[in-house]
Amino acid sequence: MSIASARARADTFSDMSQVVRTATDEHIATITIDRAPVNALRAEDWIVLREQIEKTASDVSIRAVIITGGPGRFCAGADISTLTEAADEPDMMLRLVGGVARSIHDHRVPVIAAIDGPAHGGGLELALACDIRVSSAAATFAASGVNMGLVASVRSLTQTIGPTHARTMLFTGDRIDAATADRWGLISDFDEHPLDRSTQLAQKIAAKAPLAIEATKRALNAVDASSAVEHDSIMSDLFSSLAQSADHSEAIGAFLEKRPPGFTRS
Repeated sequence: MSIASARARADTFSDMSQVVRTATDEHIATITIDRAPVNALRAEDWIVLREQIEKTASDVSIRAVIITGGPGRFCAGADISTLTEAADEPDMMLRLVGGVARSIHDHRVPVIAAIDGPAHGGGLELALACDIRVSSAAATFAASGVNMGLVASVRSLTQTIGPTHARTMLFTGDRIDAATADRWGLISDFDEHPLDRSTQLAQKIAAKAPLAIEATKRALNAVDASSAVEHDSIMSDLFSSLAQSADHSEAIGAFLEKRPPGFTRS
Protein backbone atom coordinates (compact mmCIF):
# COMPACT_ATOMS: atom_id res chain seq x y z
CA MET A 1 0.00 0.00 0.00
CA SER A 2 1.04 3.61 -0.65
CA ILE A 3 -0.18 6.83 0.96
CA ALA A 4 -2.19 7.48 -2.21
CA SER A 5 -4.03 4.17 -1.92
CA ALA A 6 -4.55 4.70 1.82
CA ARG A 7 -6.02 8.11 1.04
CA ALA A 8 -8.38 6.54 -1.50
CA ARG A 9 -9.52 4.10 1.15
CA ALA A 10 -9.93 6.95 3.61
CA ASP A 11 -12.18 8.84 1.20
CA THR A 12 -14.61 5.94 1.32
CA PHE A 13 -13.90 5.08 4.91
CA SER A 14 -14.57 8.57 6.32
CA ASP A 15 -18.17 8.48 5.10
CA MET A 16 -19.01 5.15 6.69
CA SER A 17 -16.96 4.87 9.86
CA GLN A 18 -17.03 6.39 13.31
CA VAL A 19 -13.41 5.58 14.15
CA VAL A 20 -12.63 9.30 14.30
CA ARG A 21 -15.42 11.71 15.11
CA THR A 22 -15.57 15.34 16.13
CA ALA A 23 -18.11 17.02 18.40
CA THR A 24 -18.27 20.78 18.98
CA ASP A 25 -19.63 22.44 22.09
CA GLU A 26 -19.54 26.22 21.83
CA HIS A 27 -15.87 27.04 21.17
CA ILE A 28 -14.41 23.61 22.02
CA ALA A 29 -13.94 20.72 19.59
CA THR A 30 -13.51 17.20 20.98
CA ILE A 31 -12.01 14.62 18.62
CA THR A 32 -12.67 11.04 19.75
CA ILE A 33 -10.72 8.03 18.47
CA ASP A 34 -12.83 4.89 18.73
CA ARG A 35 -11.38 1.66 17.36
CA ALA A 36 -11.66 -1.09 19.95
CA PRO A 37 -9.98 -2.56 21.80
CA VAL A 38 -7.03 -0.14 22.16
CA ASN A 39 -7.40 2.36 19.30
CA ALA A 40 -4.64 0.92 17.13
CA LEU A 41 -5.02 2.81 13.86
CA ARG A 42 -4.71 1.78 10.22
CA ALA A 43 -3.17 4.06 7.59
CA GLU A 44 -6.56 5.41 6.53
CA ASP A 45 -7.44 6.14 10.18
CA TRP A 46 -4.40 8.39 10.52
CA ILE A 47 -5.41 10.23 7.35
CA VAL A 48 -8.94 10.82 8.63
CA LEU A 49 -7.58 11.92 12.02
CA ARG A 50 -5.37 14.51 10.35
CA GLU A 51 -8.28 15.75 8.25
CA GLN A 52 -10.46 16.16 11.34
CA ILE A 53 -7.72 18.07 13.16
CA GLU A 54 -7.20 20.37 10.18
CA LYS A 55 -10.94 21.04 9.93
CA THR A 56 -10.97 22.31 13.50
CA ALA A 57 -8.00 24.54 12.69
CA SER A 58 -9.85 26.16 9.78
CA ASP A 59 -12.97 26.82 11.88
CA VAL A 60 -12.22 30.18 13.53
CA SER A 61 -15.03 29.67 16.05
CA ILE A 62 -12.96 26.89 17.68
CA ARG A 63 -10.74 28.14 20.50
CA ALA A 64 -9.47 24.84 21.96
CA VAL A 65 -9.32 21.20 20.86
CA ILE A 66 -9.36 18.00 22.91
CA ILE A 67 -8.20 14.61 21.58
CA THR A 68 -9.44 11.59 23.52
CA GLY A 69 -9.62 7.85 23.06
CA GLY A 70 -12.62 7.46 25.33
CA PRO A 71 -12.79 5.76 28.74
CA GLY A 72 -9.82 3.52 29.47
CA ARG A 73 -8.08 4.32 26.18
CA PHE A 74 -6.07 6.82 24.19
CA CYS A 75 -4.18 5.48 21.16
CA ALA A 76 -1.98 2.39 20.99
CA GLY A 77 -0.32 3.56 17.78
CA ALA A 78 -0.41 1.78 14.46
CA ASP A 79 -2.37 -1.41 13.82
CA ILE A 80 0.59 -3.80 13.69
CA SER A 81 -1.28 -6.22 11.44
CA THR A 82 -1.29 -3.59 8.68
CA LEU A 83 2.39 -2.62 8.77
CA THR A 84 3.34 -5.18 6.12
CA GLU A 85 1.01 -3.41 3.67
CA ALA A 86 3.50 -0.55 3.27
CA ALA A 87 5.98 -2.37 1.03
CA ASP A 88 5.67 0.31 -1.68
CA GLU A 89 6.51 3.11 0.77
CA PRO A 90 8.43 1.68 3.76
CA ASP A 91 8.24 4.96 5.70
CA MET A 92 4.52 5.44 5.07
CA MET A 93 3.40 5.02 8.68
CA LEU A 94 6.16 7.33 9.93
CA ARG A 95 4.99 10.02 7.52
CA LEU A 96 1.30 9.53 8.32
CA VAL A 97 1.81 9.76 12.08
CA GLY A 98 4.24 12.64 11.55
CA GLY A 99 1.62 14.43 9.47
CA VAL A 100 -0.89 14.18 12.30
CA ALA A 101 1.71 15.45 14.78
CA ARG A 102 2.53 18.36 12.48
CA SER A 103 -1.14 19.28 12.10
CA ILE A 104 -1.37 19.52 15.89
CA HIS A 105 1.88 21.49 16.19
CA ASP A 106 0.76 23.92 13.50
CA HIS A 107 -2.81 24.16 14.77
CA ARG A 108 -4.17 27.64 15.31
CA VAL A 109 -5.23 26.91 18.92
CA PRO A 110 -4.03 24.74 21.83
CA VAL A 111 -4.69 21.00 21.56
CA ILE A 112 -5.16 18.94 24.74
CA ALA A 113 -4.65 15.17 25.00
CA ALA A 114 -7.00 13.39 27.44
CA ILE A 115 -5.14 10.12 28.14
CA ASP A 116 -6.94 7.31 29.97
CA GLY A 117 -5.10 4.28 28.59
CA PRO A 118 -2.12 3.21 26.46
CA ALA A 119 -0.24 5.93 24.55
CA HIS A 120 2.23 3.71 22.72
CA GLY A 121 4.20 4.11 19.50
CA GLY A 122 2.26 6.46 17.26
CA GLY A 123 -0.07 7.12 20.18
CA LEU A 124 2.87 8.46 22.18
CA GLU A 125 3.78 10.67 19.22
CA LEU A 126 0.17 11.88 19.10
CA ALA A 127 0.25 12.76 22.80
CA LEU A 128 3.65 14.45 22.56
CA ALA A 129 2.42 16.70 19.75
CA CYS A 130 -0.35 18.08 21.95
CA ASP A 131 0.20 21.30 23.87
CA ILE A 132 -1.19 19.89 27.13
CA ARG A 133 -1.37 16.24 28.24
CA VAL A 134 -3.82 15.21 30.97
CA SER A 135 -3.40 11.64 32.20
CA SER A 136 -5.16 9.27 34.56
CA ALA A 137 -3.45 6.51 36.55
CA ALA A 138 -4.68 4.04 33.93
CA ALA A 139 -2.41 5.52 31.26
CA THR A 140 0.84 3.94 30.12
CA PHE A 141 3.43 5.35 27.75
CA ALA A 142 5.90 3.56 25.47
CA ALA A 143 8.30 4.55 22.71
CA SER A 144 7.76 1.20 21.05
CA GLY A 145 9.60 1.74 17.78
CA VAL A 146 12.50 -0.55 18.78
CA ASN A 147 10.01 -3.25 19.75
CA MET A 148 9.01 -3.43 16.09
CA GLY A 149 12.56 -3.12 14.78
CA LEU A 150 11.99 0.55 13.92
CA VAL A 151 12.93 4.02 15.15
CA ALA A 152 10.46 6.74 16.14
CA SER A 153 9.68 9.59 18.58
CA VAL A 154 13.35 10.55 18.99
CA ARG A 155 13.06 14.32 18.61
CA SER A 156 9.65 14.83 20.20
CA LEU A 157 10.36 12.67 23.25
CA THR A 158 13.82 14.15 23.84
CA GLN A 159 12.45 17.70 23.60
CA THR A 160 9.70 16.87 26.08
CA ILE A 161 11.45 14.91 28.83
CA GLY A 162 15.14 15.50 28.11
CA PRO A 163 17.79 13.09 26.80
CA THR A 164 18.37 11.05 29.95
CA HIS A 165 14.85 9.66 30.36
CA ALA A 166 14.20 9.72 26.60
CA ARG A 167 17.15 7.41 25.99
CA THR A 168 15.79 4.93 28.53
CA MET A 169 12.40 4.84 26.82
CA LEU A 170 13.79 4.85 23.27
CA PHE A 171 16.40 2.12 23.82
CA THR A 172 14.27 -0.25 25.93
CA GLY A 173 10.80 0.24 24.43
CA ASP A 174 9.47 -0.37 27.95
CA ARG A 175 6.16 0.96 29.13
CA ILE A 176 6.17 3.52 31.90
CA ASP A 177 3.21 4.16 34.16
CA ALA A 178 1.48 7.49 34.67
CA ALA A 179 3.29 8.19 37.94
CA THR A 180 6.66 7.82 36.23
CA ALA A 181 5.47 9.90 33.27
CA ASP A 182 4.38 12.61 35.71
CA ARG A 183 7.74 12.51 37.50
CA TRP A 184 9.65 12.72 34.20
CA GLY A 185 7.61 15.67 32.94
CA LEU A 186 5.85 13.81 30.14
CA ILE A 187 2.37 14.82 31.30
CA SER A 188 1.05 18.25 32.19
CA ASP A 189 -1.73 17.31 34.59
CA PHE A 190 -2.78 14.21 36.52
CA ASP A 191 -6.48 13.52 37.05
CA GLU A 192 -8.59 10.39 37.43
CA HIS A 193 -11.08 11.88 34.97
CA PRO A 194 -8.81 13.19 32.20
CA LEU A 195 -11.57 14.14 29.77
CA ASP A 196 -13.40 16.16 32.42
CA ARG A 197 -10.19 17.88 33.43
CA SER A 198 -9.28 18.51 29.79
CA THR A 199 -12.69 20.08 29.25
CA GLN A 200 -12.14 22.36 32.24
CA LEU A 201 -8.80 23.48 30.83
CA ALA A 202 -10.29 23.96 27.36
CA GLN A 203 -13.05 26.11 28.82
CA LYS A 204 -10.47 28.30 30.59
CA ILE A 205 -8.53 28.69 27.36
CA ALA A 206 -11.68 29.40 25.32
CA ALA A 207 -12.60 32.20 27.74
CA LYS A 208 -9.38 34.10 26.98
CA ALA A 209 -8.87 36.55 24.11
CA PRO A 210 -8.69 34.23 21.04
CA LEU A 211 -6.08 36.25 19.13
CA ALA A 212 -3.85 36.33 22.22
CA ILE A 213 -4.09 32.53 22.61
CA GLU A 214 -3.29 32.02 18.92
CA ALA A 215 -0.34 34.42 19.11
CA THR A 216 0.96 32.69 22.22
CA LYS A 217 0.92 29.34 20.45
CA ARG A 218 2.79 30.80 17.46
CA ALA A 219 5.35 32.32 19.81
CA LEU A 220 5.82 29.03 21.65
CA ASN A 221 6.28 27.17 18.37
CA ALA A 222 8.92 29.70 17.33
CA VAL A 223 11.07 29.21 20.44
CA ASP A 224 13.01 26.21 19.11
CA ALA A 225 13.08 27.46 15.51
CA SER A 226 14.61 30.88 16.16
CA SER A 227 17.48 32.58 17.93
CA ALA A 228 16.86 34.82 20.93
CA VAL A 229 17.12 37.91 18.74
CA GLU A 230 14.78 36.48 16.12
CA HIS A 231 12.29 35.49 18.80
CA ASP A 232 12.37 38.97 20.28
CA SER A 233 11.39 40.30 16.86
CA ILE A 234 8.58 37.76 16.56
CA MET A 235 7.31 38.70 20.01
CA SER A 236 7.43 42.41 19.17
CA ASP A 237 5.37 41.91 16.01
CA LEU A 238 2.79 39.76 17.82
CA PHE A 239 2.55 42.11 20.79
CA SER A 240 2.15 45.19 18.59
CA SER A 241 -0.62 43.55 16.59
CA LEU A 242 -2.49 42.43 19.72
CA ALA A 243 -2.10 45.86 21.37
CA GLN A 244 -4.16 47.31 18.52
CA SER A 245 -6.89 44.65 18.64
CA ALA A 246 -10.48 45.11 19.75
CA ASP A 247 -10.07 42.17 22.13
CA HIS A 248 -7.25 44.00 23.94
CA SER A 249 -9.48 47.04 24.41
CA GLU A 250 -12.28 44.75 25.60
CA ALA A 251 -9.96 43.07 28.12
CA ILE A 252 -8.99 46.43 29.59
CA GLY A 253 -12.62 47.58 29.72
CA ALA A 254 -13.80 44.36 31.36
CA PHE A 255 -11.05 44.57 33.98
CA LEU A 256 -11.76 48.20 34.86
CA GLU A 257 -15.52 47.67 34.88
CA LYS A 258 -15.24 44.39 36.83
CA ARG A 259 -17.31 42.37 34.32
CA PRO A 260 -16.71 39.26 32.20
CA PRO A 261 -15.09 40.09 28.84
CA GLY A 262 -16.87 39.51 25.55
CA PHE A 263 -14.16 38.63 23.07
CA THR A 264 -14.83 38.61 19.33
CA ARG A 265 -11.46 37.49 17.88
CA SER A 266 -10.91 40.92 16.36
